[in-house]
Amino acid sequence: MSSSIPHQGRLFDKVAIVTGASSGLGRAIALAFAAEGARLVVCPDLRSSPRGDFGGSEAGKSTHDVISQRYGDHKSLFVKTDVTVSGELEELVKKAVETGKGRLDM
Repeated sequence: MSSSIPHQGRLFDKVAIVTGASSGLGRAIALAFAAEGARLVVCPDLRSSPRGDFGGSEAGKSTHDVISQRYGDHKSLFVKTDVTVSGELEELVKKAVETGKGRLDM
């Protein structure tokens, strides 16, 4: 029996920042958050391109681009950020809240 109500996921309508989202564990977490229905996944890192050859047909594509292609253009945002610089972190949070329409859940 199929339901007419779409599965919305555990993170439906949440806004999340995932640091280190370009590669490795950060990338996996960002993709999982998007798959679980997050409204917006903010992907801060020093560069948008992944470090390494992984991901099959999506190898070399930025996490932001992968999320946008899979779930829609407004589901992801890349913000170049050095998390060791407090001013850049403050700007990241402001941008996330602004783009998330006043929300930041994670």
